[in-house]
Amino acid sequence: MQLERFSPAYEFRELHAINIDAPPGKVYQALKELTAAEISPLVSMMFELRSLPSRLIGKSAKGSFQPGPILDQLYRRGFVFLAEAPDCEIVFGLVGRFWEPSGKIGPVLSGPEAFLAFSDPTYAKGATNFLITARDGDIDCRCSTETRVYAPDPRTRRKFSFYWRIISMGSGLIRILLLRAIKHKAEKM
Repeated sequence: MQLERFSPAYEFRELHAINIDAPPGKVYQALKELTAAEISPLVSMMFELRSLPSRLIGKSAKGSFQPGPILDQLYRRGFVFLAEAPDCEIVFGLVGRFWEPSGKIGPVLSGPEAFLAFSDPTYAKGATNFLITARDGDIDCRCSTETRVYAPDPRTRRKFSFYWRIISMGSGLIRILLLRAIKHKAEKM
């Protein structure tokens, strides 16, 4: 699993999975092509809600998603592409002080090596994957998404822990809706 390379140590973890009646290649294609409009209006509303504190204090914030693949939009929002195993796994990451009202995303990282090298203990470092594994030959599979967050400093960990307790239910719901949308799209292909 590529995720292990980018997040071998972590203090926080979230994992969700769904079985899909489609071969891994179609599931991977659905993941890569999935748009926000295909997920749920609830996801856009949750991102709008998350950007509200930033807007209230006068800082610019990225709210709703625009047309186009959801993964591309995540990269435009500060996530960095980390690794890919076609038809199997995609990994992306982000560093930030997410607990701040602005949801402060850390410095824009240039790629996987910069992500691995980043070591400012006042930031949390998160990595997420989508993993597709064949279940019954090549006719159906399991698609999972796992998020791991590393907060090396005790003070940073406490701040992130408080934030995690507030957002974890919404975060989990977003991931469940994403997986359901991938399933729906892949099974229609």
